[in-house]
Amino acid sequence: MPANARSFRRLRAFGKYSFFGILVPYSGYALYITLNSNKEITKRQQLYKNGNDVADSKDSLFAKYTPLKILGRYENPFEEYRIQTLYEFFFNRFVELFETNRGGIPKTSARMEELMPVHKPTWVVQGQIQEDRIVHSEILDRSGSDNRGKSELDGNESGSKDDKKTIPSPCKVMDVTWLGQSCTYIIYENRFKVLLDPLFSDFLINEKFGPQRITRLPCAIEDVPVPDMILVSHNHPDHLDEKSLRHFNSVKSSTTKRNININKNKNKAALRKPPLWVVPHGMGKYMDSFQISNYQELSWWESLKLTTERGHSYFVHCTPTMHWSGRNLIDTNESLWCSYLVATKSNTNLFYHAGDTGYVHDLFRIIKEKYGRTQLGILPCGQYCPQWHQRPRHISPEEVLRIMKDMQCTQVLGVHWGTFLLSGEYFREPKEKLETLAQWKGLDPQNCYCPELGKTTRFEIKQEADQVR
Repeated sequence: MPANARSFRRLRAFGKYSFFGILVPYSGYALYITLNSNKEITKRQQLYKNGNDVADSKDSLFAKYTPLKILGRYENPFEEYRIQTLYEFFFNRFVELFETNRGGIPKTSARMEELMPVHKPTWVVQGQIQEDRIVHSEILDRSGSDNRGKSELDGNESGSKDDKKTIPSPCKVMDVTWLGQSCTYIIYENRFKVLLDPLFSDFLINEKFGPQRITRLPCAIEDVPVPDMILVSHNHPDHLDEKSLRHFNSVKSSTTKRNININKNKNKAALRKPPLWVVPHGMGKYMDSFQISNYQELSWWESLKLTTERGHSYFVHCTPTMHWSGRNLIDTNESLWCSYLVATKSNTNLFYHAGDTGYVHDLFRIIKEKYGRTQLGILPCGQYCPQWHQRPRHISPEEVLRIMKDMQCTQVLGVHWGTFLLSGEYFREPKEKLETLAQWKGLDPQNCYCPELGKTTRFEIKQEADQVR
């Protein structure tokens, strides 16, 4: 038999195997997930009769958006969501091959520096960073219902909903430094240090093939003050890198070697526990693979109480988002994806970290109804083009403003842009579009904008008793 005939037969055999052995089972799986997700969504909507009024029926309200599992993997319980199949993924990658000058990246580093200035972080605008490490963490709510006790979460021992009063309190301060993508460093009152979605690598998947950073890192990971807590929204390479896992698990000192802005207390032990990691439910296996033991897994609507050595209390509320998780086909959706609302014991919501999410018509009003209005929203505003492909998983600048309104955020910072080229829009478009739309809506430019890389900005946090419910 001629060699070309044998090759043709082998190709036909491979095609049959691929079609019947892979594509048909996968298509059946995708269809099964879609049908069962829609069935569960319809069932939950029936429990929540008055979907346009978030003040009605709290039990059904929260039950509508509790985690959904099908065939042992998490799925999205939102009517706006559409699963991303491999067909869609590879079709979009194919289309990208024909895009010219994708993202509009400048050809010279000097021009990039003009468009994307990078600052050396100061971490705090004024004063020195004080040490106040977390000594205890406790999950308060695993039921998904609103069981926020007065003594635990409200900081208010008496008074009904009808007698709420606003008690004036001095403003506190919170310093925020954006380090690229969703990676943000926050210090509250010069003492409580929180790192969001740590990412300090110059690439996402492969050092040689990328995707590569398009802008400089503001600082080396060794220059970052060791945080008290690290919040991870979901298990994606652009929201958590292995470099951060290894570094912060090995660093036990209360300071960094290079940073001299931290007040050292010689009366305290030199060595401390690594930071507390707060991760979505199902990520424990991944954390264990890096020998990380100091972590807490949270599911949607759960709350974590933190106590520091100086007696301060903070709360981390885990809230739903519309996204997905996983680093490969094997671990897709094995762990949950979430957002976080961080609050003080006096019931002041310091900030909301959205991670990654698509827009859901009532979700963010529900979060506001449960926990109160938010001082600072740290919201993703990039990776939304083409919208037919990205919209179920990422919000656009227009939707950022909707969330700002839904959650009644006092201020919003737009992140998740200008770091890697992961979608089709011009790399500065998220910033320019968000700030222009905010201006058109009459918002103060200081209340809704995209920060500059590495620049530390101070926000005043009002202690608002009117958030007590």
